[in-house]
Formats: sequence, C-alpha cells, structure tokens
Amino acid sequence: MTKNKNLEKLKSIQGYEECLEHDSFNLKTSKESKFQKFEFLGDRVLSLALSEYLVANYTNDTLYNMSRRMNFLISNKTLSMLFKENNFETLLSHHLDNSINKNFVYADALESIIGFVYLNKGLSFSKKFIYEIWSELLDTLPEKDPKTLLQETCQRLFKKIPIYKTISKSGDPHKPMFKISATIQDLEAFGNGYSKQNAEIKAAKNLIKLIKIDD
Repeated sequence: MTKNKNLEKLKSIQGYEECLEHDSFNLKTSKESKFQKFEFLGDRVLSLALSEYLVANYTNDTLYNMSRRMNFLISNKTLSMLFKENNFETLLSHHLDNSINKNFVYADALESIIGFVYLNKGLSFSKKFIYEIWSELLDTLPEKDPKTLLQETCQRLFKKIPIYKTISKSGDPHKPMFKISATIQDLEAFGNGYSKQNAEIKAAKNLIKLIKIDD
C-alpha cells in the first residue's frame, strides 16, 4: 500500500529517528533536540511544494479558492490525519502524557519529517514524497464554513454583514448552553450550542436557509 511505502521510504533514510524524537523525549535523555528545527524547515518546504502544485494545476482558479485549498492542505487537522494514516505515529519517540490530545504534535512531526527528508534527499525527492502523502487530498476544494458563506451571501445580496447576538446562557455553569441569534435585514434565525462558536454556526446555517427561501 502507498501509505506503508511512505513509511518505508522514510525509514530507508539513515538517521530518520532524529526527526521523530519530540522535545519531550530529548528533555529526559539530555540529548539535543532537532525536532523544532526540522519542523521549521519542513513547514517552508511543504508550503513551497503545495503552492507550486496549486499554481500549476489551477491556473484559472481565483486566488481566494486557491487560498482555501491551501489552508485545508496545511491545516493541523489535515497534517495530523496524514501522519496517522501513513503510520508515522509508530516511529514517534516522546514522553507526553497519554491523556492529552497529540494531534498538534503529530502535525508538527509531519513537518519535521519533511524538513529532514529535504536536508537529506533534496527538493525534487521531497516534493514527490509530499505529493504521495497528500495524493488523495491535493485537488480538494473544501466547503465554506457556514459563517463565511453567510457573510459572503449577505454582502452580495444586502451589502451588509449579519449581526450575531447572545440571547441567553443557561444550564450548568461548567457546561453552559448558549442561544445565539443571527440577523440580516428583517430575517432572523437562532442556534443553540455548548459554546458561542457552535451556537453561531448553527444560527448561520439556519439563516442561510431563510435567505435561500426568500431569495
């Protein structure tokens, strides 16, 4: 499988262990950590490779859509998912608490891998390595989040942006329930959620439905 090939390709490069020794691991071994330096470099190499791909393959795309594609491809969520899908997790050395969410570490670790690969194998090899890892996602144009879609729709139709207001906050103080309204012109919709952000997203979704019915 391609995903195992990517793992084996990394393991074939001498000294690969260094890029997967997290700072928490080296703190306990008193060994100098190169993790963040590899990550720093890998972030730049990844952005270059993916930007080059998008410009070459989406010449007629708007800059806005290209940015949406790029933001999706380099998001922590995407990086951590690809790190786990390619079984790189099995090589990561760390002393992190098992109870914490390690997705942000996995995202950093994938960039560390890319930085290490670039230093040892050069740009051409690194780009092929990146394109193989991202192969199933390279042509993704993610859906707009509801709040962005609502704002763009309101600006286009009404030349205004929607207004969000907190209607109520109820329930357990440690886990409150928010009720938020979203309004534009004479249209109003509501959303409930355990955070203001979630309630605003639901309100935005509901207001979009009203606008589409009215439009």
